[in-house]
Amino acid sequence: MKNILRPLPALLLAIASTALSGATPAQAPLLDTIAQAVRDDPAWASPLRGNVTLPETAAALPALAGRLDLTSARITWRSSDPKTITDTDRGRGADVIRKGAVIRGKADRPVRLTATVSLAGHAPRAVPIDVTVRAAPAIAPPPSAYLFVYFTENTINGEKLRFAVSDGNNALQWETLNDAQPILESTQGTRGLRDPFIMRSAEGDRFFLLATDLSTGRTGWGGSTDQGSLYLEIWESTDLIHWGQQRHVRVNGPMAGMTWAPEATYDPTIGAYVVYWTSTLYKDAAHKIEDGNGPQILRAITRDFRTFTTPEPWFKAADVPGAVTAKGMIDATVMKDGDRYYRFTKVSDASGCPSSDILAQVSHSLRADGASGHWKIIDRCIGRRSGTPEVEGPTAFLANPGDTSGFKYFLWVDNYGGVGYIPLATNSLDGKIAWTYPHDFRLPKSPRHGTVMSITAAERDALAAHWSPAAPDAATLADSWVVPPVLASGTRLPVPVDHVATWRADDRPLPDGVLVNPGAEPRTVRLEGVVRGPDGTMLTKRFSVRLLGRSARRLASYARVPTTPHDANQPTVARSIHLALDGADGRMIPLNDNYGIAFASGDYVGVDRVALRGIADPSLFYFADGALGVIATRVDMDGTPDPAATETVVFRSDPRQPPTFVKLGTLDLRDAGGITKPRAVWDTATNRYIVSWTDRTGRPRWTSVADLARTEWHKTAFSPGPGGNRPRIVSAGNVGDAHIGAVTSTDTDTLPIDDTMAAALRHRFGRVVNTTASVAPRTIDLRRIDKLSGARVTLGYSDGSTATRAVDWDRADVARLTRPGRYLVHGTIRQTRYPAIFAYNRADPDIYRWEHDGRVRYLFAATDDTNNDNVGSPHLPLRIADTIADLADDQGGRAREVDLLNRRTRADRTAEGRVIAGCYWAPEIHEIGGRLSILFAPCFNPKDDQSSEGGEWSQVQSHIIQLRDGGDPANPADWSKPAAIRKADGTPLGRPDMAANISLDMSYFEVGHQGYYIWSQRYLPKSGPLGDPLTWIAKVDPVRPTRLTSAPAPIIAPETSVEENLAEGAFALLHDQRMTLVYSSSGVSPTYVVNGTSAPLDADLTRIDVWRKWSAPLQKSVPMPAGETDYRRYEQGPGHGAFTTDEDGNQLYVYHSWGNGVGGDGRDARVRRIHWAADGRPLLDMTPDEEVAPAHRRVSMMVTIR
Repeated sequence: MKNILRPLPALLLAIASTALSGATPAQAPLLDTIAQAVRDDPAWASPLRGNVTLPETAAALPALAGRLDLTSARITWRSSDPKTITDTDRGRGADVIRKGAVIRGKADRPVRLTATVSLAGHAPRAVPIDVTVRAAPAIAPPPSAYLFVYFTENTINGEKLRFAVSDGNNALQWETLNDAQPILESTQGTRGLRDPFIMRSAEGDRFFLLATDLSTGRTGWGGSTDQGSLYLEIWESTDLIHWGQQRHVRVNGPMAGMTWAPEATYDPTIGAYVVYWTSTLYKDAAHKIEDGNGPQILRAITRDFRTFTTPEPWFKAADVPGAVTAKGMIDATVMKDGDRYYRFTKVSDASGCPSSDILAQVSHSLRADGASGHWKIIDRCIGRRSGTPEVEGPTAFLANPGDTSGFKYFLWVDNYGGVGYIPLATNSLDGKIAWTYPHDFRLPKSPRHGTVMSITAAERDALAAHWSPAAPDAATLADSWVVPPVLASGTRLPVPVDHVATWRADDRPLPDGVLVNPGAEPRTVRLEGVVRGPDGTMLTKRFSVRLLGRSARRLASYARVPTTPHDANQPTVARSIHLALDGADGRMIPLNDNYGIAFASGDYVGVDRVALRGIADPSLFYFADGALGVIATRVDMDGTPDPAATETVVFRSDPRQPPTFVKLGTLDLRDAGGITKPRAVWDTATNRYIVSWTDRTGRPRWTSVADLARTEWHKTAFSPGPGGNRPRIVSAGNVGDAHIGAVTSTDTDTLPIDDTMAAALRHRFGRVVNTTASVAPRTIDLRRIDKLSGARVTLGYSDGSTATRAVDWDRADVARLTRPGRYLVHGTIRQTRYPAIFAYNRADPDIYRWEHDGRVRYLFAATDDTNNDNVGSPHLPLRIADTIADLADDQGGRAREVDLLNRRTRADRTAEGRVIAGCYWAPEIHEIGGRLSILFAPCFNPKDDQSSEGGEWSQVQSHIIQLRDGGDPANPADWSKPAAIRKADGTPLGRPDMAANISLDMSYFEVGHQGYYIWSQRYLPKSGPLGDPLTWIAKVDPVRPTRLTSAPAPIIAPETSVEENLAEGAFALLHDQRMTLVYSSSGVSPTYVVNGTSAPLDADLTRIDVWRKWSAPLQKSVPMPAGETDYRRYEQGPGHGAFTTDEDGNQLYVYHSWGNGVGGDGRDARVRRIHWAADGRPLLDMTPDEEVAPAHRRVSMMVTIR
């Protein structure tokens, strides 16, 4: 079969490139790679139950599937038992049955397959594969029940898969499984599932389930037909109860806009399955120009639902006389009866149908395309003629023998006019077909496009036993029946399954069980619920509920499926807590630009070494005091479950800053079966939390927790915290026994919140924008008109914060102020605009405002990152100008550069006698001890410290140079020799027990008269993994700046996934009696990101536990549109910044961003003003229009002249 082409990994591309060029040494690695890919084929992971694909080329192997056609490598196959697994093709032409056909016998049979990999000019490589072919299944009894798989609505919870089984052998009467709660949900792609299709394998003892990868609940319908998924979501099972790992398989081509409503039918003429779905095809890569056929049905072939042939058009509107070609068709389904295939499709039909409807066809050839003439139209306008217009999503199936409904054929359709799935039925598909819309049917609540499959009575009973456990006893029911403490108006109160409930609210009957608050403000409701079980047992519980008013909003939490840094959605970012808030139209709108707002901490696996962890299945809840909480499971960065199988992780909103989430720690639920999809709810009736989850076998479980906010410190190996301690939630004496069963409560996919919390979340995780501008009236003396220039505008912002800016007052208005009186003076708020790229190929930039001898000048220093070769940098360049603007490249800044150090022209020698051989990293300008100083990190030749060439990053160390008193900063001779900064005892910075250390990115700040250095440091062992770079701190005497005066201590440990094992480039900012450190994380790449931490000024700043990180980055990458790479327009990898003040006293932020292809290859410096948010955060990405709204740029001031 032809496989869809996918890009090869970079290593294989390199190998293949060498092989294609004819270089023989590369062929052996290629043979090894292909041989290993043959062995790793997932087809061999379990015993064979059906035909298997035997790839004939390397590109056809799942591990090597890609666009590169490895024609030089061929694979031939030999079977030790061709009667069990064939090794030759059978038949000819279109109906050939490929090698790999499996014939199952009466017993399991071992077979050795030998794949021989041939490569020109190299000896063939034989790869033996030992497999077991399962015995043929016993002949099953005739089916006497049905299984229905479906989704329910266009919401996050609705786009999960639910199961139902028939009530006996009747396709019109149904019972839900798992209390109508989801049984399967997606963790990949869009994480939404629609249009599920389920089928039994041709052999009869396997089941395949396919679904559309689409989440309208998360993203709406926008882009769903032109930028939709190219993947199918696939599961496999042998018993309908236990489903294998979800397979996220790309089946569609690049010109397809979506992949909807997949189905499959086995074709015995080729021994494979025909898979078909709906796609709109485009002529251009941007998907702006359709091919003119509208949505159409494509098909591909598969044997194993892992590898698929390249899709081909199968059926389109142009094949149907009278159809509207441009409107196309969707949702094809096929039913086989004898040797005939019946196909039903929704078509925009101009022949007698005023709206789109269902078309029926019949053919003896399944794979015949629409233009072949093999498919004969037998019916049109089926929905309308049956009295049910506006239908789509058909599923057709034959009635079981003995079905008591009285029909032979069923066609279920989705009435998308708000009705949902409905059955149509008939007893004949010959002649004029008479469809009946039965009125005596009972389907699950709100079913949408799904599939009905015949099953045996035993299969039905097993499903019912697994998913419909016996009702819990009264005591357990009392514990697991909970009304959440906060509800939205209109919420229907929960009732345990098979029970009847009566409710009273504030001592008044509530006959419909729905709480309503028509007012705007929340109110407290006292609830009493009485439930009666099937056996007459009565149970009473009393709850206290905060019922929100009509202004309530809904909040959702989720983790994303990782994509790439291009999308700013790499695994370290995607696997985190995300939040979305409902908009005016009810759709959920992601907060924080669809970026994480809180991240899991990893586990320490060594000194300064963290194994990262991510977040999965986050769920919101309320703590007892009303604080927001999130409970989730931790996963590895590849999405596999956390090795600590019994733990969840809990976050709590900070009472001082409610939108900021603080990680309380992990919670051990003591369930060895594993924890997935945890949920928590505060039970006001019992004053405890009920925590529920699903174990890894799919069983629902729950327990009680006395206090989810009760934490303790526990000693953890390698933790840099005080005493090696880390926080966790108390388990012993706090967590009850685990119970089997589901918790009865309201829907927990979203959480109701009041408008105050909604506003706080928008301010914290939305854009803060300018809302007001005002200038206070001024009274000035006629002789002091010059004081008018100092009048500043006060700007107000959407989060309640303020700022001031200078104003350029209109000269004509100022000129009128010549005599006493009252005047209205107009002006324009001053917003100095800097070039988008302030300095090309200059990384780790710093601008310093230097006031000396009554003159203000600005100094700019940065790492030379030309061609991304910062290790090979030859110099330490410095720019000096009277204005910040004149430092920019566009204003001749590059021409102003003076090389304070240059290893090539001067062979720079340090105070210790070593010759600098490169780097000159991260120069920062400070005044230390009254002297202008530059901290930077040069590197050296590890083999010859007297050489000015051959510098290596592994030799980089923090140094300082200082300007002599009265010296000129533009004169290299006025600067001291570089001197290494060392500990108080004169030893190098770093862990003394490690073979080697590096130090870099040193910065300086003072509190009172005490000086502090902060820097990034990591160790380099002789063998084994390197240490993670942490940010360290130590006190220093400004008069003797080359020696620390206190022991170094770590204060920023990169534990969270978004920090990605790196904390460097920290710079200190003083604001509101707190010291804020802005630092950078991840790697020097487009994934670079800016984080922040702060501590009160009066704390011991050398203690890691006084510093508090913000839960989300302060500056992050901007996602790029698909198919576009423009690092100038879309800032990615921002970071390693510094701060200064401009000519008007405004704080400026200078930083770099990834710059490949912008001004050559190298990171580029940018400059922007910052703003302090109301919650104390520095906003580093405010745009000019957010800083000052265009409507507010012109201001006026009332001036009284006396």
